[in-house]
Amino acid sequence: MSKGYQYLENDFFDLCNTRNIRAVPMLLYIYLRGLYCRFQNSAFFCKDKQIQGHLGLSHKTLQRARLILQERGLIKFVSGVGNTLTTYQMLGTVLLPNGMDKTAPGYGHFKGKGMVKKTTPIYKSYERAKNRIGEEVFKGIPKDERIELHSRGLL
Repeated sequence: MSKGYQYLENDFFDLCNTRNIRAVPMLLYIYLRGLYCRFQNSAFFCKDKQIQGHLGLSHKTLQRARLILQERGLIKFVSGVGNTLTTYQMLGTVLLPNGMDKTAPGYGHFKGKGMVKKTTPIYKSYERAKNRIGEEVFKGIPKDERIELHSRGLL
């Protein structure tokens, strides 16, 4: 049975309580777990504005929640300055999903207090095309229904 990328084990919330992780930092951690699973990497980049918009947090609340998670040993982060994205690293704990790589990334990603700044990956057109739904999915649908789906933006 596939659990999906954001399956929370039954004791997730109990473990958060024992680590004194309250509602807002827990919400941020669940969000970051989703990104961790999506990117299949313990180190990734994200815009603060994106997180604030998705979770409905102010910038100050986001900052406090990140600091709490870092103090509890769940993440490391380096805040982005200006247009630079914030860099996150999920640290290997029991709160991460099972079956995922819980090791830190290779050498050179972290030095001293923070991470070496890296650029955001640039996806090539063939990589973007892998995620598109093509015509072959809709082969058995009549042409008039395809036109209707296309007008709704589904095809």
